[in-house]
Amino acid sequence: MEIILIRHGKPASANNPVLNALEYTKWIRRYNFSDVSKQSRPEVINTELKSCYLISSHFNRAIHSTEIYTGRKPDQISSLFKEMDIPRYKLPFKLKAMTWVYLCRALWMLGLKGTFESYHSAKIRSELAAEELIELANAKGKVVLFGHGYMNLHIRKALIQKGWSLNCKSNSFWGLSSLET
Repeated sequence: MEIILIRHGKPASANNPVLNALEYTKWIRRYNFSDVSKQSRPEVINTELKSCYLISSHFNRAIHSTEIYTGRKPDQISSLFKEMDIPRYKLPFKLKAMTWVYLCRALWMLGLKGTFESYHSAKIRSELAAEELIELANAKGKVVLFGHGYMNLHIRKALIQKGWSLNCKSNSFWGLSSLET
């Protein structure tokens, strides 16, 4: 059995402007509804993955990445595999978008609450996602998830804790991680 986790391609809205807290919230919304940039394509496509059972998060960039990579729609689309929320805190300064992401994720991981999924809840969801992927791999043999960087990282950790062996990993856009049991 094999589970392959692929991070989506670079979103069309993945720019890094200087923003205040309100602009940062709008930037996240654009990012979450974005398709993959026309300039972002995988360097290498493993053509045998086209015939595997394909799963995608419900975010546009993951569904679009599945279609770009395999030429077909996912067999299953689920919000269970969506990216862990990008937290938003009303802080009184301007930062580059990615600095906001790293700072807010650090505060989030330390337990700062907000109007979004908690880090604790997101980690539980990643464990449920790993269990779902294991069930699908038991039924289908080989499954491919087109998902998101931080969620894929936590799913990968959960699979390793459940005894799966890591063959390769990449967290970059179009990055592929392969695990077997």
